[in-house]
Amino acid sequence: MSKKLVPGINHITNADYHADKTRLSSSGLKKILDSPKLFHEEVILRKSEQKHIAAFDEGSYVHSLILEPEAIAKEYAFFDGMRKAGKDWEAFKKMHENKIKLSKPQKMRCKSYHNAFKKNKAAVALVVDGFAEHTICEDLLDVPIKVRTDYINVEKGYIADVKTSGFPVDKDSFRQTINQYSYDLSAAMYCMAAEQYYKKPFDFYFICISKKELNCEVFKVSQDTMRKGRSEVTKALELYKHCLKTGEWKSLHQEQPMEYEGDYEILEI
Repeated sequence: MSKKLVPGINHITNADYHADKTRLSSSGLKKILDSPKLFHEEVILRKSEQKHIAAFDEGSYVHSLILEPEAIAKEYAFFDGMRKAGKDWEAFKKMHENKIKLSKPQKMRCKSYHNAFKKNKAAVALVVDGFAEHTICEDLLDVPIKVRTDYINVEKGYIADVKTSGFPVDKDSFRQTINQYSYDLSAAMYCMAAEQYYKKPFDFYFICISKKELNCEVFKVSQDTMRKGRSEVTKALELYKHCLKTGEWKSLHQEQPMEYEGDYEILEI
């Protein structure tokens, strides 16, 4: 049975966080902006099941290597085989059914991503003296929301988010990734929740690891990007409230997405 989320700080597992359906997450806000109809079907009515994607397991393991290495033994199991197939794999899967299971190639790939992270001193410095996997529950515009920051340093006032990407992580490429996956909305929502709870401003950093090029860059979200993200959060929350009130799960009006024309700061060592 999953643990119920309460207002404020919640010391829960990642599974408990995702199991909660009483509060909206950043992925929910993105979904309602993209299609209120699909949001209603998938989040409210729960008509579709979450598909298991192997890349998500690798992403989770990289996060654990960077943020919570002490949790690896409890949460992961490593298969000695090169492929997840055959009798040995089926026996292994049954033995470790409650853990994330990685094959030898998956584990090796994740180690190479972690090594790329360790070579960037600025990235390493961002995950010190704070809290990993930090869940905050607040109400924004009277809507119950939840955020789970990869890493937060309350004293210094910043949040760091680890991203593993199949794309290059140079500034121009990452700008496109920001727009494609609405990372600006996520950054803004995380900061809004933290600022409301801690009563102080927060900066936001992306720690970006390219799985293709095996390098790591750190980007600080600019004020212009943060303003755009906060606008998107507000728009999504207002749309959600309108749909709940009217019972009609459709966009209020069609408009072109805002294109970000600013710049991203690469954190200097």
